Order: sequence, then structure tokens, then C-alpha cells
Amino acid sequence: MTIKSFRHILLVLLGLSLVTTSCFKDLDTTPLDEDILIADVVYDDPAAYKQGLAKLYASFAVTGQEGPAGQGDISGIDEGFGSYLRMYWYHQELTTEEALIGWNDATIKDFHNQNWNSQDGFIYAMYSRIYFTISICNEFLRATTEDKVDGRGQTQAVKDEVAIYRAEARFLRALAYYHALDLFRNVPFVTEEDPVGSFFPEQIQATDLFNWIELELRDIQDALPTPGGNEYGRVDQAGVWMLMAKLYLNAEVYAGTNRYSDAVAFSKQVIESGAYELEDVYEYNFLADNETSSEIIFPITFDGNNTQTYGGMTFIINASIGGDMDPSAYGVQGGWGGTRATPTFVAKFPEAGGTLVEPVFNSGNYPVIYVPGGYQGWDPATANQL
Repeated sequence: MTIKSFRHILLVLLGLSLVTTSCFKDLDTTPLDEDILIADVVYDDPAAYKQGLAKLYASFAVTGQEGPAGQGDISGIDEGFGSYLRMYWYHQELTTEEALIGWNDATIKDFHNQNWNSQDGFIYAMYSRIYFTISICNEFLRATTEDKVDGRGQTQAVKDEVAIYRAEARFLRALAYYHALDLFRNVPFVTEEDPVGSFFPEQIQATDLFNWIELELRDIQDALPTPGGNEYGRVDQAGVWMLMAKLYLNAEVYAGTNRYSDAVAFSKQVIESGAYELEDVYEYNFLADNETSSEIIFPITFDGNNTQTYGGMTFIINASIGGDMDPSAYGVQGGWGGTRATPTFVAKFPEAGGTLVEPVFNSGNYPVIYVPGGYQGWDPATANQL
């Protein structure tokens, strides 16, 4: 290679390096589009902190920016079935003897058949929902540190409120991690201390995640309002104790240590707080105005006018109504004819007179409580398989 050619190559490389440097500097700037808001601009408004917190709570209920579907938070997930609570119900109930669902939706029958894998769309949706909630909780915590709030010139009253919001965000993140531990065990672990963007999180072992959730909940409990002291739909200290009791109940599975005594102790804390007690009429827990219930410690809130979704209580109520059931008796316009109990579950509950309610079988002796009619072409009266 001649010296002249080498000089030409060197000049080209220098030119490319200048272009590259300039490019990186251009990317490291504040957006020029006034319609694009960044955290420091958004959180100049004191009201924005509670709005940001509301999004964290809403991640358990809705699926995107429009109800019941539209501008979904997560791409690649059907907003019809892909809400957090609906997916959580699928995983917790359809895998047990308590319930099954008479639909042909994708792989939904695999839950009852105890035959699923990582490629299952429903499992992918649940996993994605959990980590979406974790990620936005992390981002809220990054944007609301004491230094950042103070740097925006907020008043002491705002800073005191934000401190409570941060404790609530940490609870919601711990709740999502509890679901990750319970459903997936050894999972990726990220907090607000980790970088954003091209980052590959480490996998945390179940025992370590159990310990982290326990310490996180213990650390935030005193920062939250006393039992019954927060506004409806937001967590208080009793919500923390409730989650700790649930965590300790299965501690032997999660961490190899029996913690039943701790589960009892934290359950007693909730009871002895006097803020929550069982409703005299059980059905009152399921009325449209059940925000008045003294039994519900921490709700995922829904409203037919303002919090619309195809998941949540819309799913739970509509999916259980079918056949000759009168939808208007349940406060809805129509049923989806899907969910039903198994006979082994029904047989555990005798009527008031002491007579067991016998399950109805179809001609093929199919073990399902019969609901006349069908859904998406499936009818237990004629089908020979689920």
C-alpha cells in the first residue's frame, strides 16, 4: 500500500469518526417536538405525580390507552384476553379443579389438561403483563427520587405526597414480582437502579427473590397510610401485611423454609387493625358498588363507564353467564357462556338443607357442569372432548 493511499484511507476514517461523533451527540439531546414530553417536563406539574401513579395501578386493570381496547401497552398481545387480571385468573383457576372454560380460543384448553409450554400465547401474555408493570414502576421510581423532585422546585407538601406514592409503587412492583415468583419462579430481575435500554438482566433464584420481596415489603410498610387510611383503590399498610401473609403461606415452596407462623401473625395484624372485617352478606362483595365493602383489602378497580376492558370483571362476570341464565339478573346485557365449575368442586358445597347439588353430565358422561347453549361452536351437550 502506498503512503498516498494510506493517507486517503486515514482521511476517510477520520471523516467517518467525525460523522459518528456528531451523530451520537445529535441523539443525546432534548426532543425538539413540543408534543413529545420528557419526565422532567411532565413532573414540573405537581398533579402529574398522582397521574403517573394511576398508570401503575391501571396496569393491573386495563390494556392500553383506550377502552376497552386501543393503543395497547404491549405489542403482539391480543387486548381481548391479554389483561393482567384476566390472565392471572386463567393461570390460577383454569389449572385447578375449581374451574374450566368451554371455549376453543387458541391453547386455552391446555390449562385444564395440564399441558403447556413457553410458546403458549396466554403464558406469554401473563409474563409480559408482569414485566410491563415492573418496568413502569421502575421508571416512576427513577423519575421521582428526592433529588429530582427537589430539583423541580416542588413544595414540601408535594414532596411528602410523592414519598407515599413511591412506597405504593414499590408495593405494586413487589406484587408483580410475587406473581412472577409464584408462576415462573427463577425470573429476570430489574429495579430502578438498573440501566434503561440495551440491558440484559440477570436471572434471580426463587429464594433470593423471596427474600427481596420480604425485605421490600417490610421496608415500605411504615411509609404507607394506616389500615383503611388511603383512598379507595390504593394500598395501605394492611395491603402490605396481606401480601406478606400470602408470601409466607408458600414460603416452603419458594424458599425451602416453613413460615406458617409468620403468615398467621401478619393475618392477625390485618384483623386486629379493625379496618377490615367480613361482610355480613357475602354477595355484597360482588355488587357494582362494592367499594363500600369492609372485606376488600386491596382491589383492582373497574368501572363500566370509565375503566373499560375485555378482561377484569367484564370477563369474570360475562364468561360465567350462559345457557338459560338471565344476564339482567347479574347486571349485564349478555353472557359469554364460558366458565363453569367441575363436579368435584360443586360436590363440596351442600345446600342449606344438607342435600348435595348433583352435577349434570351430558350423554358422553363429560365431567363438566352443563350450561345449555354453546360458545364459538362448542357445546358440552354434543362435544366429546373439551
